[in-house]
Amino acid sequence: MKKKIVGAIFPVPKQFVDRLLLERRNVFVKYVARTTGLQIAPKHKVLLYVSHGSKEIVGEGKIEEVLFLTPNEAVKKYGNKLFLNENELTEYMLRQPKRDSSRKMLVLVLCRLRRYSRPKKFKRPISMTGQYLTQEEYTELLG
Repeated sequence: MKKKIVGAIFPVPKQFVDRLLLERRNVFVKYVARTTGLQIAPKHKVLLYVSHGSKEIVGEGKIEEVLFLTPNEAVKKYGNKLFLNENELTEYMLRQPKRDSSRKMLVLVLCRLRRYSRPKKFKRPISMTGQYLTQEEYTELLG
């Protein structure tokens, strides 16, 4: 039986997590390998995994909207709601040789963002690409 996907876990560098959880900069952007066949949708959860260092899940939000936009379109549409500023977004884009300003990225508008009172450890490491989250894993994590 196929397990039901209820969201995704995405790595976020430690210095940017608070922007999502505390500063109301609720638009998350990420380059993904492909823009078709993604199994995330509005009402799904996004868990925020602190990459570099502690390697813990520190909070979550609910997806309000899923879009694919170029970096320029994302900045134009969301401005300071993006969790990365314009320079950080450009730096992120240029980190990979195949990326350029015409390549669309996953844009998630999040709501109900909350920090966990205690960070959660996931049973295995989360890669830079992120990972889908099943209902069983979510229940176990919060259990």
